[in-house]
Amino acid sequence: MKKIYLALIYSFIALMATSCSSTDNTKQWNNAHLDPGLPKNLIYNEMNKKEEIYSFFEKHDGSKRTSDVAYFRFGKHEKQDAVFAKLNNCRAYYYSKSDTLSIRIGISDGFAGQGLNIKYRNKKFSAEAYQFTDFIIEGETKPIQKVINQKLILNKLNYSVGDSLFGRIEFKSIEINNQGDTVLNVGNGNFRTKVKRMIIEE
Repeated sequence: MKKIYLALIYSFIALMATSCSSTDNTKQWNNAHLDPGLPKNLIYNEMNKKEEIYSFFEKHDGSKRTSDVAYFRFGKHEKQDAVFAKLNNCRAYYYSKSDTLSIRIGISDGFAGQGLNIKYRNKKFSAEAYQFTDFIIEGETKPIQKVINQKLILNKLNYSVGDSLFGRIEFKSIEINNQGDTVLNVGNGNFRTKVKRMIIEE
């Protein structure tokens, strides 16, 4: 039973990593900034006072808050309430044998999810907002996203599995979603996590 449960978890993470509805067709890579003193930022002391927020498939292990990032989506049919803007967590994985680090800041209830996905490699990064749902409409067009501004600060320029990662993201993008509506994505704040390796069997 445990093996089946783990297989379901890995399959879901792989689906999130490859099938998110927000697709940036003009990926923009920028230099990341280095700040070794970032872990001393007082915001992490405040995060230590709060319990972690878990997505539906995750085991509750008593961890402290990993994300203080506020993420908003503004559009014709959606406006994220400020009360829920910081209800995110942060996870970082090297998938299979890839040398690209995937840093995901967001939340999922098992049926839908949203947040920011940051790809980091060779001191450069590319960020995009994502949103996914298990409700699929046949014939829907893929969303198109254009980054307006992105800035990433990290405490190290290179990470190995097991390292502690501290960062800060500033992000803004314009998206044409699968209904043809214009959506503004905005994300700002600090985050932290442990770098892990996620093996995805093909």
